Amino acid sequence: MRITTKSLAVTVLAASLSACANSSSTSKKQTAEYYAQLGAGYLQKNRLELAQENLDKALKVNRNSKDALHYSALLQERLGNMQKADSLFKRAMQLDSKNPELLNNYGSHLCKQGQYKAAVTAFNAALQDPLYETPEFAYTNAGVCLQSAKVSDQAEGYYRKALERNPNFPLALYQMAELEYARGENAKAQAFLYRYNERAQSTAETLFLCYKINRALNDSTATEECVTKLIAQFPNSVEAKQIN
Repeated sequence: MRITTKSLAVTVLAASLSACANSSSTSKKQTAEYYAQLGAGYLQKNRLELAQENLDKALKVNRNSKDALHYSALLQERLGNMQKADSLFKRAMQLDSKNPELLNNYGSHLCKQGQYKAAVTAFNAALQDPLYETPEFAYTNAGVCLQSAKVSDQAEGYYRKALERNPNFPLALYQMAELEYARGENAKAQAFLYRYNERAQSTAETLFLCYKINRALNDSTATEECVTKLIAQFPNSVEAKQIN
């Protein structure tokens, strides 16, 4: 799933679909799993109506499908139905409280609601699983949440742990660039943003940060280049309008 620089990192793991949902030998649980994974696949592709259709089918077959509840929560959150998403997340957590991907996504949900302490607790719980394959997501999310709570020093610790695990993780690189810029450490911010740009595509947020950093460094040529790219690539963005 594409990760934007402004968002918390959410993971959706869609398994390959090899079973036929209509097979007479397929149990209700397997059928629900089939529809849940199909829904997850559509969610990854941002085809929300088809995601909703298949996740609803999964829950109709098995109202306690852990994956269907998890992915339905993510879908409702994307649709802006935060109260419904919260209810679905809580049901999923009752059934699958040690799943690191679920804990990461639930932590992201809590952080968006301003429940920073509970969110970091969820991220740390995800990180306790030695089999968690992408802990850089939870480390970075914990940092984002702590930064939102104005605890920058602790946030930096989590970002650095994310980069220890995956030195090329774009979201952590961007967050470190933002953090260093906020501190007035513009050369360090520029170095982190350069590493980000080597590994990920520019966004309105990264180009706006590029503009701010180079303006602070009094590099008019680089500043103008950042502005030109921002307006050309993202003319309707909030960042482009701020510059205009």
